[in-house]
Amino acid sequence: MCRKFETSQCVTDKSQSGRKRKSTDREDRQLVRLCFADRHKTSAELQREWKPDVCASTIRRRLIANGLNGRIPRKKPFLNKLQRSKRLQWAKDHKDWSNEQWARVLWSDESKISIFGTDGVHYVRCRNGEDLSPQCLLPTMKHPLSVMIWSCMSSTGVGRLHICEGMVTGQKYRDEILGPKMLTSARSLFLQADAPADSVPDFIYQQDSAPCHTAKIVQNWFTQNSISTLTWPGNSPDLNPIENLWFRLKALVAKRRPSNKRQLVEATIHCWNHVITPQELQGLVESMPRCIAVLKAKGYPTKY
Repeated sequence: MCRKFETSQCVTDKSQSGRKRKSTDREDRQLVRLCFADRHKTSAELQREWKPDVCASTIRRRLIANGLNGRIPRKKPFLNKLQRSKRLQWAKDHKDWSNEQWARVLWSDESKISIFGTDGVHYVRCRNGEDLSPQCLLPTMKHPLSVMIWSCMSSTGVGRLHICEGMVTGQKYRDEILGPKMLTSARSLFLQADAPADSVPDFIYQQDSAPCHTAKIVQNWFTQNSISTLTWPGNSPDLNPIENLWFRLKALVAKRRPSNKRQLVEATIHCWNHVITPQELQGLVESMPRCIAVLKAKGYPTKY
């Protein structure tokens, strides 16, 4: 080291060339273009198209260096050209709505809650070799016990919960949900304290385009009761804030660990009526500028 300092006035090692790089910058740009052509191609598939003499790990390093990391894709509903066009038109029609206008909407939907698989990602702590130990397993079922529920929400509170038995037809939707549950919920959420109990409040009802919702007897019921409905584009759960509330509800129910249908129903009713806070509901409804996100995505699914 002393001799090195005497000759070069420096003690650090000189840079060494190392092994020659397997690809040039131009070839790296070609790899990136191949990846952009089909984001779902594996590194092995890209290897065959790009440079067969380069290993797959080198391809992954080149892509990561260009900001293309491997990720598990999010699952979103498929949207064809017509559906994207309708979503764009809906977003344009409602992008200027104020929070006060969105607060007049009664959001509704059905959802299925299961005993297993409703509380998101699980983690378990185990030592080496314990990955198959019963204490470290997460039990699953091919057809888990579940219940189908319907309910609604607004910025001020949640509506009544209905447990759906069997297939929901247009008649069952009208007779078991709209009158006894939806209209009663709307009166409790939107009517003034001094208003007659049987009057119809000033609100807009939101529902998706499920066949039971668009049945003729259902549309006639809305007309007879002078209830306005919100136009709705198909395959658009990301536009409905109650979808985010379902995710929250399922996580709350899973924490109570129900083991049979009665406990599952009781846990669902309790969490829906006593755990969800008004602040959560207000935040969800105030997120409706998500219309802007639809416009930016050109009708494709958004992060919501």
